[in-house]
Amino acid sequence: MDFRIAEEDRLLRDSARSFVEEQANAVWQQIERTGEIPQHLIDGMKELGLFGLSIPPEYGGLGFSVVQKALVHEMMGRGPWGLASFLSVHTGIGCVGIVRFANETQKRNYLPKMATGEWIGSFALTEPGAGSDAGALATKAERKGDQYILNGRKVFITNAPKAHHFFLFARTDKGISAFIVDADSPGLAIGQVFDTLGHVGGALSEVVLEDCRIPTTALVGEEGKGFDYAKRCLAEGRTTLASRCVGAAQKAMELALEYASKRKTFGQPLADHQAISFRLAQMSVRTEASRLVVYRSAWMLDQGHAAIRESSTAKFMAAESAWQTVDDALQLFGGNGYIRAEYMIERIWRDLRVARVYDGSSEVQQIVIAHQLRKGDIESPWL
Repeated sequence: MDFRIAEEDRLLRDSARSFVEEQANAVWQQIERTGEIPQHLIDGMKELGLFGLSIPPEYGGLGFSVVQKALVHEMMGRGPWGLASFLSVHTGIGCVGIVRFANETQKRNYLPKMATGEWIGSFALTEPGAGSDAGALATKAERKGDQYILNGRKVFITNAPKAHHFFLFARTDKGISAFIVDADSPGLAIGQVFDTLGHVGGALSEVVLEDCRIPTTALVGEEGKGFDYAKRCLAEGRTTLASRCVGAAQKAMELALEYASKRKTFGQPLADHQAISFRLAQMSVRTEASRLVVYRSAWMLDQGHAAIRESSTAKFMAAESAWQTVDDALQLFGGNGYIRAEYMIERIWRDLRVARVYDGSSEVQQIVIAHQLRKGDIESPWL
């Protein structure tokens, strides 16, 4: 068993880390003040080719494996999560469905401009009454001649105000179906842009569909297959989100270690107190264990496994472990950690909290894991 990564993958990871540390983290307070992602960061991601992570080379992308994408997203997790989610939704759930399930005409139309970042993608599944229970989706798509007419409302949609199009789910006569819906389609409007606790700059918003007319050619794959497509997109998305949690936990631990080495109490550095040193050790243990589980899930997806239980395990473990680590780190900072937008640890704390909620809450991940266990999926087939 060889845990080393290829040299080109190491260079990829290091390039992403340098971008985050030298450019993104240098302006995190500006993002907090303005609520906007600076254009030079978007341009920097374009220069690195990051918008094309999931897109095959024949459409102008990099065609990275899930492991390679996890390496990038772990590094993005070290920086502002509004920026990280902007990229991850575009390259992940906003893109993977088109790569895997769209027809050739749709791929040729959308993927080349997505690969350059000229067109930004989004993913529209969640509704006011259908979050974790995606099967309760109520948005309707009624076919009339050569068009579908969509009616409904989506919520918490990342990138919505900036998106060129949405990989969107609606219910047809045959069940939940997937569509590529352009943002300028008649009858589509961006509703409320939510003022969220973290993810500043990520622009989580409502998408309102009122007699929204789209051509029948906007249907992806077959009618009634949309829920299957969504689950495949989410399995990969949960794994890359889990890698982002690992990155945030690693960054929080490093900040805590640095602070504890400099801050003195009772005549000695905080880190010299046994209670604090044990807490730092626990941060390291949680982060290392989560990293291994995450990359196992990524590897399994690359080998063609559905990795349903493994991706949910990665998401649940990484999110819960990272939250404990970041909360412990903030505790170590004392009152300084409670000052808004002053110390980075406070921003990480706000950013990370939603990791236990979106892309399937921690409770839903446990439901999925338990369901797989009862189906006989009790041990990963990778050994």
